[in-house]
Amino acid sequence: MGPASFILEAIGHIESDFRDKFGVPRQPGLAPAARARLVLHGDYADPLAVRGLDGCSHVWLTFIFHHSPERWTPLVRPPRLGGNAKLGVFATRSTHRPNRLGLSLATLGAIDTRHGVALELHGCDLVDGTPVLDIKPYLPWAEALPDARAGMAPDAPPRYAVRFCQDAVDTLEQRSDSGSLRALIEQVLAQDPRPAYHRKTGDAERIYGVRLRDVDVRFRVEHDGEPTWMHVIELVTLG
Repeated sequence: MGPASFILEAIGHIESDFRDKFGVPRQPGLAPAARARLVLHGDYADPLAVRGLDGCSHVWLTFIFHHSPERWTPLVRPPRLGGNAKLGVFATRSTHRPNRLGLSLATLGAIDTRHGVALELHGCDLVDGTPVLDIKPYLPWAEALPDARAGMAPDAPPRYAVRFCQDAVDTLEQRSDSGSLRALIEQVLAQDPRPAYHRKTGDAERIYGVRLRDVDVRFRVEHDGEPTWMHVIELVTLG
């Protein structure tokens, strides 16, 4: 029997488009326009430690759900099941889990070694400030198993239409990152980031806000028959 506990140290932290938890995609790769940087710390910021990593297109990141409480329960309510049905925590990807460990697959762009080491990432589903514990290369021949069973999530989640009011379009057009920010907004809202219990109440008057990059994206859910669509009503620059 091995040791009962371990001491772990973050090797770096994430700088990402997601300023807080609300709106973060529930799985990696669902918002490919999402940008992030993994900045390595101290002795880990040695270019020798990432030698050869530029030959990989994707990396696994082991991280801490640092915004989640330290307590955990054996049963959780996955949003994918509407927030009512309960499953064992180990049958889900709930953030409320023992040790708060997470695993995420990200597309690797450039590796910047000019001042320490920073990895440019795309499609990352990690909130800004996330502590990262380890990096490993993704091996498609060993880890891509299309015939595997996926339990509660056998298929990709549905996506909804996203529409912008004219004021929001005008605000976007004034930005240098207009194209990529619009794509990010569409990819995040298309997944309906609302809590599961809000989806059932169907409050069409409620206005939600998702902080992406330096803007608060304010939107509401509207119905014009079927399907539901997300209406961006305002973009407010954060101070």
